[in-house]
Amino acid sequence: MTSNRRRSLRLRSRSGRPARWPAARSAVAIASLVFLTFAGTGVAQAVWTAAAVNPTASAVSGAVTISQDGFAALATDYTSHLLTATKPVTLTNGAVPAAYDLTVSSAAATAFSAAVNVRAWSIAATGSCPMTPPTGTVSTPLATGVTLSGDLAARASVRYCVQTSIANTTAGTMASTSLTAQLELQARTGNWMSPISLVTAAQSVTNTAPRDLAAVRKTHSSISLTWAAAQDRTVTRYEVWRNGTRVANAQSVTTFTDTGLTANTRYTYLIYAVDANGNHLAASNELAVSTNKQPPAPGVWYHVVTAAGTCVDAAAPQQKGRVLATKECSTASTSRFSFVADRNGSEYEIVAADENLVWTAEGTSPLSLSTQSGPADKAKQRFTLAPISLGSATFQIRSVKDDTKCLESGNTLTLKTCDTTVPIQENQLFTLDEVTS
Repeated sequence: MTSNRRRSLRLRSRSGRPARWPAARSAVAIASLVFLTFAGTGVAQAVWTAAAVNPTASAVSGAVTISQDGFAALATDYTSHLLTATKPVTLTNGAVPAAYDLTVSSAAATAFSAAVNVRAWSIAATGSCPMTPPTGTVSTPLATGVTLSGDLAARASVRYCVQTSIANTTAGTMASTSLTAQLELQARTGNWMSPISLVTAAQSVTNTAPRDLAAVRKTHSSISLTWAAAQDRTVTRYEVWRNGTRVANAQSVTTFTDTGLTANTRYTYLIYAVDANGNHLAASNELAVSTNKQPPAPGVWYHVVTAAGTCVDAAAPQQKGRVLATKECSTASTSRFSFVADRNGSEYEIVAADENLVWTAEGTSPLSLSTQSGPADKAKQRFTLAPISLGSATFQIRSVKDDTKCLESGNTLTLKTCDTTVPIQENQLFTLDEVTS
């Protein structure tokens, strides 16, 4: 019986429910996911590991990895001759089939990024990018961006042309402006999605236009201009335009003096940057400036400027006996003088701005300030102005008392024999610059 009972028990066990494995030996479904993103590499990656569903199966693992190559080459300095950047961008998948989303946009919405347009289209895996997109390719502002999506088999790749561009007229108004273009890439498979990978490329507009046009000096018959050079390497020269007419067309330097002008007249200037083919690339700011009155004009204060560029000055406090010296020009009242004509308009007293003192020449001594003399001794305080050429604002200043003597500049002003050679020695030349402030 003992033997029969044992057999019966075995039979019931075989015909009943299968015996359960002990808990310690049961299969456990385990899954974990790790996201990895490599900043600046353009790699979108999600990695997971999953355990087997039974105790004898081996663990399996995979990685969703899509990488990009080429976007950094879109870093561009736009110029008058380079207004478009077109580069291939390749996406390459890893060992797991995956989908992707690729967005090209700007890091910030600005006037510049709104002015730059972006286009993208697919090409063969080994193809190169044409300069002209296929018909129907949509253009959108970089500030808005463009998104490309698709699916890639394991170890497959796809190639796009990405093009950014800006209009020449718009670029001319955005000199020295910059932006950051960016590519955002995200991979996904099933319910898994990688973090967004980011790659950037800097873009800017080269300064094609001459800048900061200004008048640095003017007389009654001339205006001296200066401007900052254009940064575009295609600029070979500058043209100077006055009142809509070109007056110089081969300026390689950033200065120009316009001569032969009419006194007390307003002029408007523009400077054009020009390339080797004669194309106007961009224009400077417009400058309006008026010539001075014909010197010496009544009621006008002047700097008396030497050929060396220094100014005659009577140091403060201005008082009788103060010697007239030459020093660096400034806005100080001690270097301002007016020319008061006699009734014939040919002889002048040169009057200081302070204390109403006048220039006085005493023999070979340096000129000094003095009070006005009586009629018998007035000649030593009277001078004539002899322009070096017709309409010139540069003069020899001659003594009325002895018209063979002229003022000569050095550390001080003195009377010397007038030079009559051509050209006249520079230390006997003086220019009257109208004081404007």
